[in-house]
Amino acid sequence: MRKMSLLAVAVLVLQLGFILSYVSAFHQPTPHAIPIAVVTEAGLPDGLDQQTADRLDALAGTPLDARTAVDTAEVRSLLRNRDILGAYVVGANGTDTLITASAAGSSVASALQSIFTEVDAAQGRQFVVRDEIPVGAHDNRGLTGFYLSVGWVVGGYLLAAAFGLLIEAPRSRLETCMHVGILAAYSLASGALGAFITTGVLNTFAGHWFPLTLLGTGVVFATGLLTMGLRALIGIAAVPAAIVLFVVLGNPSAGGAFGTDVLPSFYASIGRWITPGIGTEGVRSIVYFSGTGVGQPALGLALYISVGALLLIASALRRRSAHTQVVAPAASKV
Repeated sequence: MRKMSLLAVAVLVLQLGFILSYVSAFHQPTPHAIPIAVVTEAGLPDGLDQQTADRLDALAGTPLDARTAVDTAEVRSLLRNRDILGAYVVGANGTDTLITASAAGSSVASALQSIFTEVDAAQGRQFVVRDEIPVGAHDNRGLTGFYLSVGWVVGGYLLAAAFGLLIEAPRSRLETCMHVGILAAYSLASGALGAFITTGVLNTFAGHWFPLTLLGTGVVFATGLLTMGLRALIGIAAVPAAIVLFVVLGNPSAGGAFGTDVLPSFYASIGRWITPGIGTEGVRSIVYFSGTGVGQPALGLALYISVGALLLIASALRRRSAHTQVVAPAASKV
């Protein structure tokens, strides 16, 4: 009865943590320091671009981080290099242009439209929107990459958790190698098949099967190996720990439903360093930005794999030390 009560309390805490995390992240998305460029059309006074940028930087709540650009050609380059998320072109005829890149996050593009609706209304001007890097026709609001990444992550920690719950943690070097080998094979299959569903079956990300396969394999393997390492080191507590990390914290901060530039600062700071966010960012980089920005997700995956491997090694050393301490007294008695 006592164990069942403690288990119920633990599950309740996990459930409330889930609710608190998701509601905290999504209940009031607020833009903060969205990087944009300001361009003025020919015929307007010199220095107007910098004046406009300064005025935008001074908006209440600092929703924008404005800089100037020479022309729209530079804007396109900055967008594709992911240095900015939008641009504001001041028109000579009273109609301005807001340039967005919904592929970098539809929530950010929507936030920019809302901000400049107020800005231009206050000046008696109007603007049109041009989506310079739109999401694909089959990628509604750019969410496919997020859900693909979540699927990869769920598979990774579920397999590792199932190993721990049903087969127990590895007790020897051979068993550890077997578990890691099976996880690696599973990761490759999961990465390849997930990429195939989105490229070959649904045609959402057609033409990107191989790089998405590499990304998916890395996401699944990194997630699974860290969970496996935690299971070997701290036991069954690794399962709720993985849920807290990858689901309670990782999903709302991943930049799927809302981009990091409109999330609370806590979630914005951790999102790209947890595997759901790593995968989401990796998919966007591969599919829409020709690989620009994929370095950070690759670094994140390398860190997870390294930590997971170190945890497995630490667990093996602890078992060896415990075995030595047991064997030594027995040998001395003989």
